[in-house]
Amino acid sequence: HHMTDRTRLTSLGLATVLLGAFLSIADFFIVNVALPTIDGDLHASEATLELVVAGYGIPYALLLVLGGRLGDLHGRRRLFMLGMASFTVWSLLCGLAPTAASLVVFRAIQGASAALMVPQVLATIQAACDGQRRARALGFYGATAGIAAVVGQLAGGALVAANIAGTGWRPIFLVNVPLGLVGLVLAWRHVPATSADAPARIDTRGTALLAAAILALLVPLTEGRALGWPVWSWAVLAAFVPAAGAFVAVERRLEARGGHPLVPPSLMQLAGMRRGLLIAIPFFAGFGAFMFVSALVLQQSAGFGPLRSGLALVPMALTFLLASLATARLVARFGRRVLV
Repeated sequence: HHMTDRTRLTSLGLATVLLGAFLSIADFFIVNVALPTIDGDLHASEATLELVVAGYGIPYALLLVLGGRLGDLHGRRRLFMLGMASFTVWSLLCGLAPTAASLVVFRAIQGASAALMVPQVLATIQAACDGQRRARALGFYGATAGIAAVVGQLAGGALVAANIAGTGWRPIFLVNVPLGLVGLVLAWRHVPATSADAPARIDTRGTALLAAAILALLVPLTEGRALGWPVWSWAVLAAFVPAAGAFVAVERRLEARGGHPLVPPSLMQLAGMRRGLLIAIPFFAGFGAFMFVSALVLQQSAGFGPLRSGLALVPMALTFLLASLATARLVARFGRRVLV
């Protein structure tokens, strides 16, 4: 598959897809610093506040693989722009949300929009860059993810503290609107349209079972404690085991038949995959929890304002940036083996 100028990713094109990745990750974390303010304004219960955060992450996690498949089928630039447009609209609605319940619903759809946008970033880099350029672009992608998390909290703190025209927490969502519009124009002009040569069919049963398993695990864990562990929370949590078991069985059967499972079980036979998961799962589980708790503890217990609570994370942001860029240099120079 020869790369022509039309399908090559320029620096501006790379910056555009990275903006999509940046917005979707920053938005998961931007809320943390604003939670006490949102609580004060909308009088949300603790369970609802947790849903403002998790309500974004759960649909995002559920639809991420599906978003990747849709991009392969219908074209990655098209799906990226669709995700970006939807993300922009629902960000606007989050910023205007009149109640805590409506904010939770708008956040969920915003998370689903992000899941359409993000898989197109890596797929476009893979399809439209090669060699050294690809290694460097992947390094920038890694850097973007780490920086977005911390910049999200920083920007959130700065915007809440600025309290623009008395709007309190609302600008943390409204700021996405101009950024999303700029992203759409840039994507239209600078992101090459690529799609998979032989796209896989969508594994509907696998997708439904994975969704059931993730919801059965995350909903009770998110809401259970705040609601005092009602009976339904234990029942739903118990359903996780059969749902996960059914998912694995269906995926194995589909792969054995030569189909295209959502998550191919044979991936677990790759040593690099197992090692990567061993590092990634504890890291991301701990990192998300740490960001949520630190934002609340710094403001509610330590008495920091939103801005100061965001600034407390600057050393972490700088370390992320330096480590990611150093990794990109090492990969470009010595190949991936060195780092495993």
